Amino acid sequence: MITVRRLTQREQNIFAVCLILAFIYMGYNGLVRPFHEKIILLDQSIGAHQRKLSQNLRMIREAESLERKYDPYLKKFKQSKSNEQAMSSILAEIEEVAGGLNLRISNLKPNKVKKEEFYNRFSVSLSLESDFADVLHFLYILQNDPHLFRIEEVHFEKGAAMTATTIRTQIVLEKISLP
Repeated sequence: MITVRRLTQREQNIFAVCLILAFIYMGYNGLVRPFHEKIILLDQSIGAHQRKLSQNLRMIREAESLERKYDPYLKKFKQSKSNEQAMSSILAEIEEVAGGLNLRISNLKPNKVKKEEFYNRFSVSLSLESDFADVLHFLYILQNDPHLFRIEEVHFEKGAAMTATTIRTQIVLEKISLP
């Protein structure tokens, strides 16, 4: 039989220190290290989310500044009336500009409203006889602020019975409104 001898005080102290070191090692590798790695991963995740949040906030500020910048233009193109009322005001607007320039419109005819995906396209056909320079001035006024018409078509005809500077003009004007 094998006899087990009793450990000396020195050996007991060494054994106790070894046990303490083993528990410290297992505690560090089992608890502290995974917890520390988890903290590092959470810090990295928080940093990434903070960068994304600051990027999103910057985009929101830019969008708000663009919205403020383009809000006056949106108000100009926003349609606040029904299509029939908007067409009537467009016709009145054209007649008012022509009246201010002493142009005589011989034929003013609204075309059908074309409904696009994000906007309505109002089109008007008109005929007038006047001096070429007056017609060009009329078109210039209609294309600029506050009218903002687009010329879809224009045809100039010189008739035999007309004076040297008079010209017959057929015009198709277009205006876009956001519903």
